[in-house]
Amino acid sequence: MNIAGNPAGRKEKGSLTQAVVIKSKSYGIHLVLNPDVTFQELLEAVIEKFADSGSFFKNANVGISFEGYDLTPEQQYELIAVIEAHTSINIICIMEEEQVKEACVLAETEALIRERVTNHAIFHYGSLQPGDDLHSDAGLVIIGNVPKGAKVTAAGNLIVFGSLDGFAHAGAYGDFAAYIAALSIDTGQIQIGRILFIPPENGNKKKGGFLRRKKEGESFSPQIARVQDGHVIMEPCTKDLFEHS
Repeated sequence: MNIAGNPAGRKEKGSLTQAVVIKSKSYGIHLVLNPDVTFQELLEAVIEKFADSGSFFKNANVGISFEGYDLTPEQQYELIAVIEAHTSINIICIMEEEQVKEACVLAETEALIRERVTNHAIFHYGSLQPGDDLHSDAGLVIIGNVPKGAKVTAAGNLIVFGSLDGFAHAGAYGDFAAYIAALSIDTGQIQIGRILFIPPENGNKKKGGFLRRKKEGESFSPQIARVQDGHVIMEPCTKDLFEHS
C-alpha cells in the first residue's frame, strides 16, 4: 500500500544527499555511492551534495574515483558532467582501483618532497606519448606516466606520479643536488646534471638501490634517483632519506 504523495520507490527530497558521500583524497575526489537508489536519484543527489560542498574544491583540477555503485563508463561520464556543470571543479581523470592504490602510495612520497618542489615547479597533468619532449626551466611534476620514447627535462627536481620508462633529466643546468622520483622507474636513461645513470651489469641490483621491472600483481614503493659520490644511484624513497639529506 502506497502512502499518498510518496509513490513506491521514490526517495524523499533531502534524503537523497545520504546517497552520496564525498571524500577528499590526495588525487582529488572519491565518491561513495548508495547502490540502492536509481541512477537518476544518484544524479540528483550529486547535484545537491556538491551544491553544499563543491566550493571546497573551487577551481581545482582533480581526479575522481567511485565506490559502491556499479557504474557503466557512460554513467561515470554523466556524473562527471553533472559535477562540472554545477561547480567550478575540473575533473581531469577517472582513477581506477589499481590507480587509487598507487596514488595512496604516492601520497606518502608527495608529503616527503612537497616542500622541496612546489615553490618552483611546473605541473603537467596527463600521461605523455612516445616522441613527446617536455621541458621545464624549474622543477617538474608530472601527474601521469612517461613511456619509452618520451623525454622529460627539468632545471630542478623531476617527479613522476606514475611510471617512468622514458628519458629523464633533472638538474639540467648543472644542479647535481636535484633528484628524480617516481612510482616506478624502469629505464636506464636517467641523467642528473651532467652525470648519466649507468645501469648495473646484471640489470637488477646496484649499490644503494635497484632498477627492475614490475612483476604482475606486485606493488612498487616509490623510487628516487640522486647523485652520490659522483654517481647517479637508484634507491627506495623513504622518510629517512629526506631527513638526513
